[in-house]
This record gives sequence, structure tokens and C-alpha cells, in this order.
Amino acid sequence: MAMKISIKARCTVFCVFVMTATALIATASCYSSDDEPGEKRQPKSAGLDIQSQHDKLKRDLRIQFRNDFSRDDASSGRFDKNWTKLQDGQSRMADGQWLLELLRQPPPGPGEMLLGGFGTTTKYFNPQLTGTNGVEVTIVSFSHEDYDQALDKPGQLVQAWSMTLGSWRGMVGGQEDKQTDRGVQLHFDLLRDDGLYIYLVRGLLPEDYEKYPKDGYSPGSPSMTDEQKRASHIEAAEKGEIFISAPCLCLATRVYRSEQEIDDILGRSRRYGLYLTDDAKSVYWTLDDKVMDKFDITGYFASSPESVRDGAYLSIAGVAGYQQNRWTMDDLEIRVSP
Repeated sequence: MAMKISIKARCTVFCVFVMTATALIATASCYSSDDEPGEKRQPKSAGLDIQSQHDKLKRDLRIQFRNDFSRDDASSGRFDKNWTKLQDGQSRMADGQWLLELLRQPPPGPGEMLLGGFGTTTKYFNPQLTGTNGVEVTIVSFSHEDYDQALDKPGQLVQAWSMTLGSWRGMVGGQEDKQTDRGVQLHFDLLRDDGLYIYLVRGLLPEDYEKYPKDGYSPGSPSMTDEQKRASHIEAAEKGEIFISAPCLCLATRVYRSEQEIDDILGRSRRYGLYLTDDAKSVYWTLDDKVMDKFDITGYFASSPESVRDGAYLSIAGVAGYQQNRWTMDDLEIRVSP
């Protein structure tokens, strides 16, 4: 039976924020000591800009796990050995590529939200996340069935996709122990007539509520209507600060509104990367090997070292509301410091 998720609940389940911010939040600044959890934008260092640092780091990494999906047909059993199903995720291979599917019964067209994906069976990332740990995967396309487009509504979620590096299998917000589990996540959401939003986030710590502003979706906020919650999220986003949108601490958000911008990102194959460096003191994400946003998260993983004592899992998931939702992916690589 498919797991149904209401539009109102998707923010909580998938850390999918209310994405109507009109500002681009590419950077943020919050100063802290090196001994306490805190986030700040990474500066240039030792004469190397952030891109050069990434290029150098990547050359020195070894491939811990690679899956090009060309041999993962149904008869081989390789995919089932390497990956564990999450929620309603279904998987099949076509033309040497991985199709992550979320399927429900008719009628076709937008309806109840479905959530699902897969997590690695093994913790492939370094114990204690020492050195550098990263993952890259190519998203080839997203597709769904044909339907009567009169069913479309402004603000409707078309699709959401996430890649999570964490001490549990699943998305930020789905961890069993929110006190001790640790994880970072890259995810994007596409909303009809509203735009594409790409987020870099980490899980929340109890002390975050005393350090960072929060939107109306977060515990402790005044009682609000859905419209007021949305407005509070926009207000927090427009300030250009790190802020809480439970269950995530939002580090960076990029907003693309024009059809040309959105098509440039989602209309062709693009390669997404998520990296932890400096013994998990820094996190950044890449698009086609270009560093997009990088933040110092010193103390976040160190505050619960047992959670990543044996390493961490990779989870990839999607959310969408059509009858047949398919993300086509290829060439997944996990790279770590030797």
C-alpha cells in the first residue's frame, strides 16, 4: 500500500520547506567558536579558492563505492544487495540507468504525495567521517504519466528529490533518535508556477532554537494559518540568515524562477555532489563539479561522535504526487579520503 503524504505534511516528512522566497540565499554568516556547533560561510584559505580546494581534494580521494547500474538487472540481485528500500520506493533498471519510481493507483495526474527511496545497505563513508567524504550522482531526468493539465494548480509540488549523508537511512526529519543522529542533506523542490528551490541543510540540535531564527513551521512558533506560516518562511529567507525550518537547519537556498533557468538545471543531465571535509567540520555541494555553497559546521558531528563511529549511510529519495513518478539516475560514486 502506498504511503500517502498530504501537501501540508510534506515539509515535516521530507524537510521540504515552503518555497516561495523571492530572495536567493546563497550565503549566510553566523560566528561561533571552534569548540561549539556553529555555522558560517567558508572563506578562501591558503591562497586557494573554494573551487580549487575541491579540485585538489577530489584528486586525492579513492572510490569507496561505485554503481553505474549497467549490471544491476533484476536477475543479478546486485541492487538489492547494495541498497535498502525506504518507504514506497521502487527500483528498476533501463538502458543501464537506475529508475527510482513512486507509483500509485489511478487516476492519473496530481494527487496525494508519495515518498520513497533507497539507502545504502553498508556504511560506505569513513568511520568518524574522518578526512573527506563525498558522493556524486547524475540525475538524467524526471518524468510522469500524461494527464489532463486542467488538474494543475499554482504552487503545486511537481517533484522533490534528496540526497542525505547520515547516521541513519532516510531523510533529515526521519531519524529515529533526533538527539543523537547526525546528517546533512541536499534537496531540491520544484513547485508549479513558483520555481525551483535547492537547499543545503543539516539536522537540528536542541541548542539551535536558542541560536537561530525560526519560521512558522518550527516548534515554539505562534499558532498560524498555512498562509501565515508561508509568509514567515519567506520573511526568514529574505533576511539571508541561517534559519530553522523544522526539521532542518537551512544553511543555503538557491531559487530559480524563470523557465529558462529551471530548464537549464532540470531539463538535461546534471551531476549533483554532497561533500563533508575536514573531519566533517565543513559541508558543501556541487553541481557538475562546481562548488555552489560551502559552510563550516564545526561541532555538529563532533557533538555525537558515536553516531558516525562506523561511518554513515547514503540515502536517495523522492517526493511527488503523480500516478507514475520516475527519477532516472546514473553513475553514482562515493569517494573518501584514503
